[in-house]
Amino acid sequence: MKPLQLVMQAFGPYAGRETIDFRSLGNRTMFVISGKTGSGKTTIFDGISYAIYGKASGEDRSPTELRSQFASNDVMTEVELTFSLRGKSYRIWRSPQQDKKKARGEGYTTINARSELYVYDEDGKEQLLAANVRDVDEKIKGLIQLDANQFRQILMIPQGEFRKLLTSDSKDKELILQRLFHTELYKTIQEKLKFEADDLKKSVETSMEERTRELLRIHFEENEELQSLLLENPLNDHHILHLLQAHIENMEIREKEMQLNYESVQEKRDDLKKQLQEAEGLVDQFVLQEKLRAQKESLLKLKPEIESIDRDILLAQRASRLVPQDEYCHKLSRNLKELKGQLAQLTEEKNAISQKLLVAKETLKEEKNNENLRDEVSKKITQLEEMEKDIDSLDKLMKDTKEMKESYEKQQGIVKKQKEQISFLQEGIKSREKRLEEAENGQEDLFKLEKSLQENQSFLEQVNEIKKMDQKCQLVHKQEQKLKEQYLHLQKQSLDASETLVHLEEKWHSAQASHLAKGLVDHAPCPVCGSEHHPHPAASVDSLPSQEDLKVAKEKQQELNQEEKRMSLAIAQEETKMQGIQDQIDDIVRKIRVKKSDFEPDEIDDTLSQMTSESEALTRTMAEKKREVEQAKVLREEVRKGREKLEELDGSRLKNLDKLQELNTLFLTKDTTLQKVKESIPYELRSKDQFNKVLKEQKQKREELKMAYERAQKQYYELENMYSVKESQMRDKETQIGKVDVEMKTEREAFLSLLTEQGFSHYKAFQEAKKSEAEILGLQEKVKKYGEDLRSVSDRLHDIVKHLQDKHKPDVKSIEENISRVTEELRLVNDKLNKIMTNTKENKLILSRVTSINEGIKHLESRYQMVGHLAEVARGQNANRITFERYVLASFLEDILRVANERLIKMTSGRYQLIRKTDRSKGNVQSGLELLIFDQYTGQERHVKTLSGGESFKASLALALGLADVVQQYAGGVSLETMFIDEGFGTLDPESLDHAIEALMDIQSSGRLVGLISHVPELKERIDARLEVISSQSGSRTEFQFLA
Repeated sequence: MKPLQLVMQAFGPYAGRETIDFRSLGNRTMFVISGKTGSGKTTIFDGISYAIYGKASGEDRSPTELRSQFASNDVMTEVELTFSLRGKSYRIWRSPQQDKKKARGEGYTTINARSELYVYDEDGKEQLLAANVRDVDEKIKGLIQLDANQFRQILMIPQGEFRKLLTSDSKDKELILQRLFHTELYKTIQEKLKFEADDLKKSVETSMEERTRELLRIHFEENEELQSLLLENPLNDHHILHLLQAHIENMEIREKEMQLNYESVQEKRDDLKKQLQEAEGLVDQFVLQEKLRAQKESLLKLKPEIESIDRDILLAQRASRLVPQDEYCHKLSRNLKELKGQLAQLTEEKNAISQKLLVAKETLKEEKNNENLRDEVSKKITQLEEMEKDIDSLDKLMKDTKEMKESYEKQQGIVKKQKEQISFLQEGIKSREKRLEEAENGQEDLFKLEKSLQENQSFLEQVNEIKKMDQKCQLVHKQEQKLKEQYLHLQKQSLDASETLVHLEEKWHSAQASHLAKGLVDHAPCPVCGSEHHPHPAASVDSLPSQEDLKVAKEKQQELNQEEKRMSLAIAQEETKMQGIQDQIDDIVRKIRVKKSDFEPDEIDDTLSQMTSESEALTRTMAEKKREVEQAKVLREEVRKGREKLEELDGSRLKNLDKLQELNTLFLTKDTTLQKVKESIPYELRSKDQFNKVLKEQKQKREELKMAYERAQKQYYELENMYSVKESQMRDKETQIGKVDVEMKTEREAFLSLLTEQGFSHYKAFQEAKKSEAEILGLQEKVKKYGEDLRSVSDRLHDIVKHLQDKHKPDVKSIEENISRVTEELRLVNDKLNKIMTNTKENKLILSRVTSINEGIKHLESRYQMVGHLAEVARGQNANRITFERYVLASFLEDILRVANERLIKMTSGRYQLIRKTDRSKGNVQSGLELLIFDQYTGQERHVKTLSGGESFKASLALALGLADVVQQYAGGVSLETMFIDEGFGTLDPESLDHAIEALMDIQSSGRLVGLISHVPELKERIDARLEVISSQSGSRTEFQFLA
């Protein structure tokens, strides 16, 4: 990935739209980013990182916090990056979640984060790849093939991130190297081995469970030893199978015995069934005998009915001889009736045709009378056809005139629009000239505003200082009050201590007088006053203070006095301090009142609020004024272009006015000619469409008149012909009716003669006796069947009576009871036989299955020993705690370290060399990718975290460069064409800096772009391209500077 152009708007310290075109570097592949602290150097890296990943380059900066505080409310924060990757160019645009001022009303509305990604095709046209944050993130992930953390550790190394790749543990390095070297295959092998091992283990467990289920299905029956083994947990399958084999052999012997028993009982049952069958046959013959007797009696009762049927058959046979003649007479009668109906229908049809013929004759007469109308219509059509050329000319002239008018009106619109454009443009130029004048005069206002803002800021600082001092003064006052309260309490304690001391001294002196009084003797002199008389000696005291009591009281009183003096001094110091603060406040107030005479310290909060608002207002006014000043150049160019456009529009308007006049003349000429032509043509025919419509109507009318005459002729002649046909048909029908009527009378006389001959006195007797041939045959069959049934029943009855002579009816029920008893016995024997046969079969099957399962388990366990061991080794459960994938990654890391050490040895003058830690880590922590440093001075290894800041920077730089070189050598999907570094050079001594620069210079030969953020002067001198970040009160800007 190589950046081509970065555009930031309202982003970090960049208030407006800031464009950094990396293409201006030309063939240069290294540049320094320099500028003041806080100017926005790191923000450039933030912009690139945010554009690609939606995240800043450092973990302590979130996207929502990157909005510029210099930007106005109506400018949205957004970042756009154009970059090249694997021969293609892309453009990505992002905007973070932010608040936007509402277009109407007050308040703000929240705009969600947005993002778009484009690719440039071969013609340089943009093609949209993704249009929302989620899709863009997915596309970027596929293109860059690094996540944000990996990007920071390999391509863009910001502040605080530089040492992470160097000092990260094995797990973090594994994530980076996995993506860079595409080692997912090795991890897949690990997982596949684990899956296969787990699958084998599960298969063994499943097989063992299946074996247990099969063994528990064994039918042990009365084999107590086998039953006992099946109750054990776990089951001893080997012992159980041994006993099962013997048990199956015993079951087979019992099965044969039961089979013999079953056959014996079955033979007994079959004998009983045979007896039952013979008894049931004899009983059936007794039942049949009774049945035949009853049938014979029933048949004898039907004999009179059969005799009557014989008589009916004879009459029916006689009547059948008359049926043909009777049917022929009926046929003639039906024919005669049908012919008469047809004659009536023809008569009705002839009358209807006669009525239609009269109407058709009248219609034909009317159509003949329309001859004049047909001629008139034909003449009118001829006149219209002669007028058609004039109509065509008129139509063309009307279209030409209309087009001329439309052209004139269109030209009128163009002239009007140009006039409006000129007016709008003149107003715009006038407005811009006014704004330009204001902008050009605004520089002085800007200086005044800056001065006012500085004075206001100075005043705010002074007022804030007063507020701070006032707060400090209040704290001192509180401390003073507290000390005074303590001082009063101390004074009371000191007074009490003094009173106590005086009281004790008085008691002590009294005790001394009492002691002297005890030694006084009358007429002996007093040792104090010398008097020999002692009228009132001191009384004896009960409680006497000791010398120690007096000492303690004096020390306490002196201690309190000293504390009182110290407290008084502390109060005086607090008063002095408070007075000093007050003097400072008064001094600042005097300075403020020189410029602001009405300033009152008591109203400091109101003043602060007011001055802060004024500062904010001044800042906003300054920003607006600055934008106005910056707009001067733009406005000047807009005015110039506007005047050029105005001149161009005015020239075009004059040409269009001439064209408008020309079109007006042409239109008036055409319109005059049109009016003259219209006068020669009737108004209703001036339209071509109307003319065609009238002509079409007349032609249609002529055709309708012609068709009506032809239809009337045709209809009349057709009806006349139909009338003649109907008359002829009626004459034919009348002739047919006469012939049929004569024939019917002759045939009827012949039928009556035959009726008498067959013995029928009248036609009704014939009708009653008449039967169909099928009916006669049915009656004959019935008589015949009766005779046969009677003979059959009589013969069978005679035979069975003879057969049953001297025989008795058997006891069938007793035989059936014996059969039921033996059948139940057979069922019980069969159940036992089936059970032992089924159990024997199932036990054999279980024996076979368990034997097969054992063979399968043996095979699975053999394979698991190999696959399980491989899975454990591949997953890092080995002596070195290294997974198969990490072992491969360690090989890649060795290649990286080999290349990195070439640069590190140069940068450290041969002292340091990076090596991979091969020792196993403590506990179960996986290892293999952590780094150590070998120090040639000590000849020992130590952890890379023990390196100093400068040493760590050199090691990190060498590792980062080595990583990029090795990744490109393996030609993976990751493209490392760029590197940005944001720290570390200031920690290097001059010699180390030279080595580091040389290492960075070496990678330029590969065409990689290297960007460095640094304040080191030597870098600026040795690298001929510099991106200078310039900060100001209104935000930062950038510009590329190149050494000659």
